[in-house]
Amino acid sequence: MIRRLTLSLAVCTLACVPEGPPHPDTPQPQTPGQQTQRAEPLDTPSEPNALRFLEQATFGPRLAHGVTPPPGDSVEHVMAVGIRQAITEQFAAPRSTFDGLATPDLGSQFFHHAIHGQDQLRQRVAFALSQVMVVSQNGIPNLMSTPESEPRVAMASYLNLLNQRAFGDFRQLMEAVTLHPAMGTYLDLANNKAFKPNGQPIAPNENFARELLQLFTLGLHKLQENGEPVVVSGNTVPVYTEAQVEAFAHTLSGWTYAAPTCPAIGRSNPATYAAPMMGCAVNHDSTSRELLRGFWTTPGAGPRQHLDEALDNIFHDPNLPPFICKQLIQHLVTSNPSKEYVQDVVQVFKDNGSGQRGDLRAVIRRILQHDEARGAGPPPSQLAAFGRLRPPALHVTTLVRGLNATLDTLGGAQDPGGLLNQWSQAMGQSVPRPPSVFSYYPPNAPAPGGGGLLGPEFAILDTATITARANVTHDLLFRSSTATKGVLVDLTVLPATPNALVQWLNRYWLHGTMSPTLQGVLASALSEVDDVDPTRRRQLAVYLTALSPQFQIQR
Repeated sequence: MIRRLTLSLAVCTLACVPEGPPHPDTPQPQTPGQQTQRAEPLDTPSEPNALRFLEQATFGPRLAHGVTPPPGDSVEHVMAVGIRQAITEQFAAPRSTFDGLATPDLGSQFFHHAIHGQDQLRQRVAFALSQVMVVSQNGIPNLMSTPESEPRVAMASYLNLLNQRAFGDFRQLMEAVTLHPAMGTYLDLANNKAFKPNGQPIAPNENFARELLQLFTLGLHKLQENGEPVVVSGNTVPVYTEAQVEAFAHTLSGWTYAAPTCPAIGRSNPATYAAPMMGCAVNHDSTSRELLRGFWTTPGAGPRQHLDEALDNIFHDPNLPPFICKQLIQHLVTSNPSKEYVQDVVQVFKDNGSGQRGDLRAVIRRILQHDEARGAGPPPSQLAAFGRLRPPALHVTTLVRGLNATLDTLGGAQDPGGLLNQWSQAMGQSVPRPPSVFSYYPPNAPAPGGGGLLGPEFAILDTATITARANVTHDLLFRSSTATKGVLVDLTVLPATPNALVQWLNRYWLHGTMSPTLQGVLASALSEVDDVDPTRRRQLAVYLTALSPQFQIQR
């Protein structure tokens, strides 16, 4: 009965819009240059507002459960210090790191950090960036004697780079990503030569140059500052030409893995992931090339100067701020941000208030403090289009953190973080192994039956992964073997009686938006559970709520 009822709720995720009227304190959208009255001050957020903030800025809200002082990623703490201070504290939180030589796989480490790490916001932003500037562990060959050692070492270093620079300067991030040897291997920039050993010129590989433009920075089509495409005579306008991709490939030639010396002309250095790549003039095309907006590189310059010119040329392109800002909003808040929301964040990207372009710290703060993200619920005018389907990784972590669970490796437990990654993989998201440079799903994937709305995460939602969501949730709650693998769920924090259970889940998991329909489904199902088994009733209530469309769609 349980699985049959849950599957009907899960399938509804494809088409159902959460019911219920908007909260009376929901903020109205703000137009550029117009100041509007906030629904509530940032420094004194209501409980629903604090819960929504933690859904956007962490891997799932936590309750303090009487702990004094409350943890920094708890609802009680955010309500006490306010949104602004909570963000400031997250900027300063100790940074989680990945170890490519440790026994647990990187996916296991990722989920351990997501559940227990103090730097929740940094991890969320780094996870978003990893889905924009993509490197996959699957795309790095293992040439060492120890199984899996090279891909893990390379990928751990890359993930640490994204964590380190998640709140930094975007231009510096572009350079660090370009020169990282994991990226060099994945997209063929390492040992990308302009000459054969006999000195004969050859066309460098265009793989990295193409993805740098198309996926990492600018996109395919010219955008307005509000994220909408530029349309001329009914057609979109390309950002760059095929000739410009070729020009960037030549401009970025000559980089190789770090070593004491450069290789001979037409030769390569062996792979190493201990340091950024090095530029070698002997394998670099020093001729002048035309990049974007009529800019020509310096004739006769070396790989370092040409790299700077190429990245500066991209960084100052008008397409970069809307392309990047919209994706960050999509990963943190909503798949279909309003044009005003995107443009407001773009202005901060262009100038953080001190004349700096590309300040990610200021951009992230603006995304999370914006009126459309704050308040007890989405703006009424955007209610039907607001939110995002929780991707598999966040479905797992939100459930685990929402149940005050811990990952315990004591007492013989076997890699609980790895178990969470297995669950995420079953739902279509194996971390950090995206299937291609397009990541787990493209940012412009349409929502099924959405009338033109975007729904990126829906690209990996089908009958198999919907069923996997039900099975994963069932395993977390009902399988006794889960505890032996170190995922320790604390159901005693939930009330025991049916009515109190429904109200608790409505309050803390849906921040007061549970529809009468869902409340009726829960009440009916819970009434069938024997009163002498409160644990079973709690399991069922969480199970059905977690598979409802109102929980599946983060709003």
